Amino acid sequence: MPTVLEQGFRNRAKFKIFGNPRKFEVKGTDPLSGEIPASEAIWILPGWGRKLVSDTIGVISQNLSGYWVDGFEVQLTHGNKHAHLILFVKRSKRRSYAELADLLLAKIPSLKGVSIPSQKSDFGEPYLLHAIRGKNIFSHHDAFFQSNIQLTPRLLEDVQKKSQKISFRRIIDLFCGVGLFSLFLTKNDTEIIGVDNSKKAIESARRNADYQGIGRASFICSSVETYTHRARLFPDDFVLIDPPRSGCASSLIETIASHRPHSVCSISCCLKTHIRDLKDWIKRGYSIQSFSAFDMFPFTEFLETVALLAKKP
Repeated sequence: MPTVLEQGFRNRAKFKIFGNPRKFEVKGTDPLSGEIPASEAIWILPGWGRKLVSDTIGVISQNLSGYWVDGFEVQLTHGNKHAHLILFVKRSKRRSYAELADLLLAKIPSLKGVSIPSQKSDFGEPYLLHAIRGKNIFSHHDAFFQSNIQLTPRLLEDVQKKSQKISFRRIIDLFCGVGLFSLFLTKNDTEIIGVDNSKKAIESARRNADYQGIGRASFICSSVETYTHRARLFPDDFVLIDPPRSGCASSLIETIASHRPHSVCSISCCLKTHIRDLKDWIKRGYSIQSFSAFDMFPFTEFLETVALLAKKP
């Protein structure tokens, strides 16, 4: 499924500031041209996101003499015109940047939170609130979230449709992030167990489960490898697995397959490693029932793919 480029498609972008308070330049990254002036790089964002970047540059530029910033990252919500801003400031800057953060929040209405990692500071709201397919989803600014505003709802719809073809008692959501996929698949009697090694992602997932009133949901901060070695999976578990770009270790696939779950939904942002992993699943007795692809990352070699696997009799 393609991305419509003219509408903007990314929910985040980074920018660098070069020079000094009197003479400076702000640059962003273009997927085709690399590092270029920010005004030319913001096309990857939706219209309101472009304005947000311009307004942010305006406020920062007026205060560079007192608060030099090396760069910033904008994170946009899906479905709501709200954003979070991360300021990149050298650790050597001892002065608090709270005044600049407060000024940005006051001057830019769509900005709901500002963070400064080097000063371990958060101002305003640290969570982004997304509106996707009729649900509100929270994600901490330090947790992973899908980056393509256009195709994320389609991706969720595809995983939902795949799950409707099977019967399951529990959802085992591995590399669960904020719980995005499993929270859309839960039914009245379905238990969710989500696992991720990101503390902020797990905090977000728990907040989402509470917000949506899902009582039978447990989100565990652990490496997936450690969890699968210790836990017991059952044949009627539905395993969702969405690893990083590097894919799954063969030993992890071996461990999961040894529990013989009937159905596995394998999601990946890298076709090359996904093909490798799918071959491993097939070697361990699984067959591909359906396969979908989404151009979530235009002008790159990466592709978001979803495969529904079934255990062979």
